[in-house]
Amino acid sequence: MALIKIIIQKMLNNKWLTFSLFLGLLMTVSLVSSIPTYTSSVLHKLLVKELEQHQIDKKQFPGEFSFLTSFTEGKNSVDATKEIEAINERLTTEVNVPILTNTTVLNTVPFNIYKENMTEADKHGRFVSLTNIEQHITITDGRLPSKTENGIIEVLVPERTLKKRGIVLNNKLRAEEGNQKFSVIPVGTFRAKEKNDPYWSIPPERYTDDFVVLEEKFKNELLKEEFLASARFYSAWDYHAIENQHLPSMLQLEGNVKAEISDVIDANVIVNFPIADILATYEKKEEQLKTMLWSLNVPVLVMLSLYLFMVSRLIVNRQLSEISVLSSRGATRLQIMFIYLIEIGILGGIAFLLGPQIGMLMCKLLGGTNGFLQFVQRESLPVRVGAESYLYGAIALLTSVFMVMIPVYQGSRQSIVHQKQLAAKSMTKTNWLTLILGLILIVISSYGLYVFNNRKPVANQELFVDPILFFIPALFIIGLGLILLHLYPLLLGSIYKLGKKYWNLSLYSTFIQVSRSIKQYQFLMLFLIMTIGVGVFSASAARTLNENFEQQLRYENGADLTIDVKWESNEIQATSEVASPTETNDTNGAPEATETPVSAANEIVYTEPSFEPFLQIEEIDHAAKVLRVNGMKAEAKGNSLYSFEVMGIEPKEFGQTAWFKPSLLPHHWYDYLNLLAKEPSSVLISRSVAKSLGVKEGDYIKLDGDQTNTMEVVVYGIIDYWPGFLPKKEEKDEEQPALIIANLPYVQNAMGLEPYEVWVKVKPDASRESLYENLKQANLPILEINDVHPELVALKNSAFLLGLNGTLSLGFIISILIAFIGFLLFWILTIKSRVLQYGVYRAMGIPLRKLIGILVYEQVFTSGIACLLGLLIGGMTSVLFVPLFHLSMDNQLPFQVLFDPSDEQKIYLFVSFMLTVGLLILVVLVKKIKIYQAIKLGED
Repeated sequence: MALIKIIIQKMLNNKWLTFSLFLGLLMTVSLVSSIPTYTSSVLHKLLVKELEQHQIDKKQFPGEFSFLTSFTEGKNSVDATKEIEAINERLTTEVNVPILTNTTVLNTVPFNIYKENMTEADKHGRFVSLTNIEQHITITDGRLPSKTENGIIEVLVPERTLKKRGIVLNNKLRAEEGNQKFSVIPVGTFRAKEKNDPYWSIPPERYTDDFVVLEEKFKNELLKEEFLASARFYSAWDYHAIENQHLPSMLQLEGNVKAEISDVIDANVIVNFPIADILATYEKKEEQLKTMLWSLNVPVLVMLSLYLFMVSRLIVNRQLSEISVLSSRGATRLQIMFIYLIEIGILGGIAFLLGPQIGMLMCKLLGGTNGFLQFVQRESLPVRVGAESYLYGAIALLTSVFMVMIPVYQGSRQSIVHQKQLAAKSMTKTNWLTLILGLILIVISSYGLYVFNNRKPVANQELFVDPILFFIPALFIIGLGLILLHLYPLLLGSIYKLGKKYWNLSLYSTFIQVSRSIKQYQFLMLFLIMTIGVGVFSASAARTLNENFEQQLRYENGADLTIDVKWESNEIQATSEVASPTETNDTNGAPEATETPVSAANEIVYTEPSFEPFLQIEEIDHAAKVLRVNGMKAEAKGNSLYSFEVMGIEPKEFGQTAWFKPSLLPHHWYDYLNLLAKEPSSVLISRSVAKSLGVKEGDYIKLDGDQTNTMEVVVYGIIDYWPGFLPKKEEKDEEQPALIIANLPYVQNAMGLEPYEVWVKVKPDASRESLYENLKQANLPILEINDVHPELVALKNSAFLLGLNGTLSLGFIISILIAFIGFLLFWILTIKSRVLQYGVYRAMGIPLRKLIGILVYEQVFTSGIACLLGLLIGGMTSVLFVPLFHLSMDNQLPFQVLFDPSDEQKIYLFVSFMLTVGLLILVVLVKKIKIYQAIKLGED
């Protein structure tokens, strides 16, 4: 107890250092514990959304798991059914997901069904029982069967059964199977109580040929070996409660069911688990996301480790005298270390309790990111701290304690004499370890850069970037920072020697102080280099990936909205003499005739719908007509081309509406549109067309179609990219995609009126909900709308971009927080340790402004230079490593590294704030120094 009191008193005497150490431990535990919490939360959210969409698309409850067992001639069927029912209940319960229903469906062999006083069988019919069916049905006519009627089986039937079989309720039927016969009375009809009840994996209408018997009656009178044909065991989980830890047991369930049932009965087991493939992909996504989060957090964890090491070393250096006294008086190294271990254990225990909860708050912050240091209002993640978070936190804590104990171990062996000797040697000792470590890290990162530069791009269907692409740049930043820090004293010494005759007092003193004590600044400078360098790289990487993914979606869609409009035509009349068309409904229910051969005499004539209503909708900024035609023939210079697309546009309206990045073409794309506008017969062609036909600017091309006149067009320009045109060849395509852009009026003059698409540019601040409502009220004949906005929202909400943007933003925030605290802590302790020096300066008559000048120059030559190096190294790292991200992207557009001034401004703001606040605090501390303090400390 006395030892604890001494330790607590020691902590209170060094409260700022102790608090800084505690903050480092807390941040480390919080950050590491947030990784499994965030992974579980974001994947749970995305999984639930995908399962909800599965239910909408497939009309099937996503939490369904069922298996069917058939019995050969009923052998061992009764006993086996009971055992299998118990197995099913146990295995589905062990998944630990709430079960909405657990149903057993028993089916008999088909019986011959006779109407009363009839000798010929009506139709075959099975008897079926469903667990607790009476709780899930509504009786539409009649009543529920009686459970006590002996000798007669009362049954329920779906409403359609009466009409199909030609029977009425309460009329007796006779069922026969072999030598067995008994009476059957339908006493009621039913339907499902709730339409979306997961209980009804097989809807009631599917039982039209069956007779439904209450479970108790079935087991008492029909559950016999010769009657039972099959048993279906159905479970429905609450899929909203499925989390990552449930996935392995759910995916193993099919194998476990088959294995255990094979021990009971030798029969085929047919398993139905519709979402097994979806769950399997999420198990893979979990591993990918965890790997990525670890890779993104490695630089931050390294900084936290350095921070803990630095704070621990400051604590030990501040208490070296006490340690030396204890060592000189006989205390062993283990005893000294044990004292510090208890102190760190107290702080670590509190950090362990609070860390995962703070990590949960961090996860909520991650869920609101929309880019690097960009936060938006978004539905919060369903965050929950699990056992895995505390496990990660415990591992992080143990690692942190190890880092903190290293300086304690180094300092615990020093006696008073040894301490003074080391203090004298450290002034002249050169630390070559930093140079060697820096060179090793540069070699590793350079090798990684070489390997990735020689790797071929791989088309990736999923949004995922190799996490090593985030890890290697961090090594490069640290390695280059260590090398420059090792060389910096040489540079500083050279500058000092070159102008030592001309330096004023403040500069002279700064050069002497920094060059002689560079070791004490190295940790702080490396801190700042890493924080700012990683921040610049993170900003560039996040901005580049976000913008390239977003631009790809916008480019493929062509405009904000692309709308297919229904055109009235004489198509049905024109084709009636050839064949009877088969009508199908599109997704919006509009009839759509299948294509049928049409003769020239029966030419289809279209009636163009009004275009003006689109321009009158308030949310629409611009709209354009875009005709896209395939199936034409192009000829030029004796060459022919069949596989290409003709796009007919009105240049001005198209330029105002479509989305296009001007840098994709050698000249601004408006220049190409102006070329089209000058000459009606002019066209722009893709490079693949130019290569196939052997044409160039100024050459003529003939375009022919089955129902069109020959068009002669002249090539005014050759392009590589165009809105909605995908220039990259797909693996299944034999020929390269080709495009010809022509003036719409010219094409229509030759082809006649053909249905065109309407491309729409939406006003920037317009509400999509309001837009769709106005489109609906305008009664426009819309068949289909392709809106890029939902795709962009899905992109921003993807697990990859949420993890990327959130982790990079959170990592940078933690880094600047730790760097700022470390910065203040370092300089405050430095000023306090140099009270004697500054007091002597003041006693010698050096004015306060010159003393402040010394501090300013010292800040510039240490913290300022470190910040500058961080910006330069971060920029260099971005230029070298960010282009590698294209290897994981199946992108139609050229990959472009982006630097946004707003991202860099945030970093500049942090640097300015840190240096300004730090300098103000130092000035205040220096102003408080009195001359008499130097006299009191003179004995030191």
